[in-house]
Amino acid sequence: MTSGSPPLPASAMNGQAPGAGMATAFTAERVQDLVAALEDPFDPSEIKWRVTNTCKVGGPKGPRDRGQMLAYADPRAYTDRLNDLFTPLGWTRDYNVQTVQNFERKERGATERTITAKIVVTCRVTIYGFGTHTGLGEEWADNDNAGTAAEAQGFKRACSCFGLGRYLYDLEGQWVDLDEKKRPLETPRLPDWALPKRQQRGGRNNANGKYQANGQQQTGTNSAARNGRGGLYRDELLGHVRALCGTVGFSLSKGVLRAVAKVEDPGKIRDMAKLTAAFEKLQDMARGIERLRAAVTKAGDQRYAAVCRELNLASESIDDIPDRTMLRRLVETLEGESRPTQSSNGTSNGAAENGNQSGAASLSELRGRLLHEANRVSSAARRPLADVINEAAKGTFDFASLKTLGDADIGKVLAALRELERIAAAA
Repeated sequence: MTSGSPPLPASAMNGQAPGAGMATAFTAERVQDLVAALEDPFDPSEIKWRVTNTCKVGGPKGPRDRGQMLAYADPRAYTDRLNDLFTPLGWTRDYNVQTVQNFERKERGATERTITAKIVVTCRVTIYGFGTHTGLGEEWADNDNAGTAAEAQGFKRACSCFGLGRYLYDLEGQWVDLDEKKRPLETPRLPDWALPKRQQRGGRNNANGKYQANGQQQTGTNSAARNGRGGLYRDELLGHVRALCGTVGFSLSKGVLRAVAKVEDPGKIRDMAKLTAAFEKLQDMARGIERLRAAVTKAGDQRYAAVCRELNLASESIDDIPDRTMLRRLVETLEGESRPTQSSNGTSNGAAENGNQSGAASLSELRGRLLHEANRVSSAARRPLADVINEAAKGTFDFASLKTLGDADIGKVLAALRELERIAAAA
């Protein structure tokens, strides 16, 4: 998405419906990028399948049941995509519900017709500064979940007018074998064109017309800008979370991810707030691991192994440290045994050593801190993330080039971090 456009027009912040002048809230280039992002298929983990038709077919072992499977996505997947692209304040929906009587209905396989009613829901989806579309959903009134089903159908049909989820209508039903309870024995495979661009095999052209090899978008100004607040920041943050998981070990990282988002794979965390919380907790855990390593260096490997046995750990590997409490016990035990003694002049023998530690952070860590702090300012001030970073950098780099910085640019990132602190304090 283009970095210079405001995330929300003023009328959206006041909860008003979009006016005639709101069509200019996004530039033509940003509209094109947003349409491409809306049309991008859902992650395969969001796709569900249902059996719509069944039949019996012959075979060497006798007749067997076959079912035609159709793909669909839960309304939450649509909501998540809209929130990622426009924030929860950038779009809205409303429903009009009616009960329509005197519909003649004939059940499949039945000989008689019945007169019943339908729940009809009209859903109106508005994306501020982008447009409004409506969709119609309906369900037989004798269905216990008629209202929910009709609302979901109307909402998804309205979203498809923006291009979101539209590709699902183009997927043909796939036939698979069923078990004795009419359940599918296998999950159909999605064709390549129905996978998100990052997962497509063999490469293809992206929305900007640039070739995208092996499912990875090219690095550059347009690709970085297209990702916008939800893309580049999330990708960068997810990369830091994965790296931290490797730093703190299997058990500790799994505990953090379960506590924060009830998952074990950070890639499954879609909520940016939860991903940020995981990042912060893992950073804190990584500092504990660094303290542990420093303490082991002073106490020695043999003493560390003995302490692990005393605490009934499976091994000395960090992967076998089960939780934060055990990590703290290890650190406190080893640090307590290796505290520096006082010299004759009253100074600590370890003071010089500690004073010589530079504490310099790597570029990757600094870039993660910059993105994290800029996101906090962006959320508080309701400004695009790119604008905040560009202001803090003062022309030394910009949001689009952030990912391409090298070690020689560490000073620029540090200066930008200090400027972000000033901006946050003045806000």
